[in-house]
Amino acid sequence: MKKYTGICLLLIGGFLAGNRGWAVDAVQASSAMALQSSPQPQDFMQQVTNELLLKIVEERPHYKKDPQVLYHIVDENITPYVDFPMVARRVMGQFYRQASDAQRQRFVGVFKNSLVRTYGNGLSAYDHQTINILPGRGPQKGKTATVQMEIVSSSGESIPVTYELQRNAAGAWMLENVVLNGINLGLTFRNQFTSDMEQYRNNIDSVIDHWVPEAPKVHQP
Repeated sequence: MKKYTGICLLLIGGFLAGNRGWAVDAVQASSAMALQSSPQPQDFMQQVTNELLLKIVEERPHYKKDPQVLYHIVDENITPYVDFPMVARRVMGQFYRQASDAQRQRFVGVFKNSLVRTYGNGLSAYDHQTINILPGRGPQKGKTATVQMEIVSSSGESIPVTYELQRNAAGAWMLENVVLNGINLGLTFRNQFTSDMEQYRNNIDSVIDHWVPEAPKVHQP
């Protein structure tokens, strides 16, 4: 099960919020715009998944020798679609108001880097498992949508993943949360931050210094 959990984490690592202000370089921005050419959320997710898995296969010889390649792949293929300041704000929850601007900015950087590294390690778990984007219920005209996905092993074991999407100001689909086999990742990280605040006696700087995202424990249904 650890193997399939890694694959899920690989695909959902940074997909926790819409891109409403995160700066990316010109190459990443062009790639993001190309992926938004389809109006359907299922098509968007299919394109994102295909591009990421293709990169995994192509770069396997390189990241087997140098783990840093893993992190670069995740950063390059996920960062353009994530508003890390918004994600960090949701994770901090009620403590966001207590934090200074400097602490908020620092947590954004720490949170982003920790996710890139943690979920980048999941790249090595991919071994050509079947990943299915399930069909939707028709054209989406509202500002929110969900996309169902399943990861199926060669033995037929399946792990369901639900993506929660929202249109940004430009009308493009962006991911704002993920539910992995019933586990809400956004809520999981918020609970972790709250627990860490208790552990470090409401010292936000200490929480940021020791922040490491906990991988959810996924069990077969």
